[in-house]
Amino acid sequence: MEKEYLLKHKNNEVLLFVMDNNSHEIIDIKCIINKDRLPFFLDDINNKIKCSINLSEWIKGRGIPESRKDNEEIKENYNVKELKSLMIKAMGLNLTDHYWLHEANLNIKWEDINHFDNIFDMVKPGEDVFPGVDKNFKDKSPNFCVDGSIEKRWYLINNERYLIKGSKYSKQQEPFNEKISSLIMKEYGIKNVEYDQKWTKKENLPYSICKCMCNNINEYLNAGWVFSNIEFSSRNYINYIKICKENGIIDAKERIDEMIIIDFLIGNNDRHIGNYGILRDSNSLKWISINPIFDNGNSFFHDMNDEDIKYFDVNTFSKAFKDKNQNNLEYIDYPEWYCNKKSKILEIIEQGLKPNKKLSNKRMDKIIDIVKKRIDVFEKIIKYDY
Repeated sequence: MEKEYLLKHKNNEVLLFVMDNNSHEIIDIKCIINKDRLPFFLDDINNKIKCSINLSEWIKGRGIPESRKDNEEIKENYNVKELKSLMIKAMGLNLTDHYWLHEANLNIKWEDINHFDNIFDMVKPGEDVFPGVDKNFKDKSPNFCVDGSIEKRWYLINNERYLIKGSKYSKQQEPFNEKISSLIMKEYGIKNVEYDQKWTKKENLPYSICKCMCNNINEYLNAGWVFSNIEFSSRNYINYIKICKENGIIDAKERIDEMIIIDFLIGNNDRHIGNYGILRDSNSLKWISINPIFDNGNSFFHDMNDEDIKYFDVNTFSKAFKDKNQNNLEYIDYPEWYCNKKSKILEIIEQGLKPNKKLSNKRMDKIIDIVKKRIDVFEKIIKYDY
C-alpha cells in the first residue's frame, strides 16, 4: 500500500514523498518544500531520482542496522521481518538530530512528540536497563532509531537523557575503553562526551553510560553530512577544516587535531564519518561547533585476541582521513595544550582495565606498553621538549 509521507525538520516541512508501507521503498518524490533543511545535499531540486536515492539511504541509516548484535531478539519481540519498519513506526525520531517523518494526512507537532521534551522510557527505577530494546517500549521510542552494531538504548534518569551501550566482542572491553578515553581527555581538558562504566544487576554485564550531547535546540550532524556537497575524492582533512571554517567554526582545526591525537594514543579504529561532525542550531541553521569527541570504545585492541596484538603494535587502522592513525598526525599543528602526563595516562588505563575480569595481566601489560610507545612516538613527531 502506497502512502504519502512528510519529512520534517522540527515543525518545518521539508519534503513530500510516496512510500510503500510494506517494503518501505520510496516510490516517488512529490515535491521538495524546503531545500535548505534537507538532511542531505542536493544541488538540483528538480533531480527527483537523486533525491529519491539520497532519501532511501537516509532512511536506511536512521534505524537499527541488521548487523546489530541483538537484531533477531528485537524482531521477535516486535514481530517484524525488517528492523527498518520499527524506525518508520517511531517516525524516525531520535536524540541526535531534529528530523522526523510521518504520514502526510496526520496533524502532528514536533513539541508534542520529540524525545528531548517528552518522556519515552518505560523502565522503573532500580530495574536492569540493559541490554537493548525490550518489550516494554511502544512504537514511539528513540531506541528504534539508533545505529551501530552494539546493543544500546536510551534511558531517562531524573528527566535527563542517557545512552547505554554494551559490548560486541568476547573481551567486553568497549565499556571500559569509553570511560578510560573520557578520563584521558578530561586530564588534558579536551571537550568530550563523558562516559562512565557500570554493571547490570542480574547478569553482571559491563556497559557504558553517557549523557546526550544534544537538546531541543542543538542537533548533531555527522561528517557525512558535512562532506555531502563535495566529491568523494575530495573528502579529506583539508577540505573538512575548510568547510567548517567557511560555516563559522573558527577553531575547527584545533578541535579536529585533538581528535586525531586522542585516536592515535588510544588506537581508535572506528572514527568513521558517523563518529565525528558538528553541532548546529536547528532553528537558525547556524553551525555552532565541532562536536565533543564521543564513541571511543573500539580502542586498545578491543576486538583482538591476546596473540594478535603483537602484529599491530603502535600504529592502528583509521577510518578518518588517512588509513592509519599515526599517519593522521601529519596534519596536526603543535598542540599548545600538550604536556607529558605519561604516568597519569598509564595509570588511568591500568585502573580502567583492571575491573574487567576477562583480561589477563599479560594483555593489560601489553596494552600499557604499547601506549607508552605511542606517547614516545607522538612526542618525537611534535618535537616535544620537557
